[in-house]
Amino acid sequence: MALLIDGFNLIYKFPELESLMCYGQLNKAREGLLVILRDYQKIRKGGITVVFDGKKEPSIEVRSEKIGSIDVYYSIDYSADYLIKQFIKKDMNPKMITVVTSDKDIIFYVNRFGAKNTSSEKFAEHVNSVFETSRLAEVEKLEELDKVNPSISDEELSYWQKMFSGKKSGKR
Repeated sequence: MALLIDGFNLIYKFPELESLMCYGQLNKAREGLLVILRDYQKIRKGGITVVFDGKKEPSIEVRSEKIGSIDVYYSIDYSADYLIKQFIKKDMNPKMITVVTSDKDIIFYVNRFGAKNTSSEKFAEHVNSVFETSRLAEVEKLEELDKVNPSISDEELSYWQKMFSGKKSGKR
């Protein structure tokens, strides 16, 4: 299932990114969102396309770029809403796309084409939940490794210390 994300709409659903936006650090907020999405994509496979309003940089006319395996688009002369609608309209099978936005106009539009949608709030909660579940799974794996690899006895430890300390014991 491919995700089509309204970038700035989602940025504001992550408190650390929202605070960057409040301090006018647009590029850092965008980069932060892309890092979050890249980490999410490592856990949950699938295509991700993010659309941001405006230009990447005031003097740069970059319309799209690939960040890892995430497709990133900048609307430049249009709104991100317009580009998202165009992606859905031109897709051969929009039913295979989930649009992430809380914009009611976009939601209404993509529903007409049979695309799925989820609100930015729900998706941010989902991403955080996936990260938490992944962290818990890693902790459980480590705990299982402790059970599988019991500690060695003092006698075994002494034997191996002698073997690697460089002292020859005369026994072979």
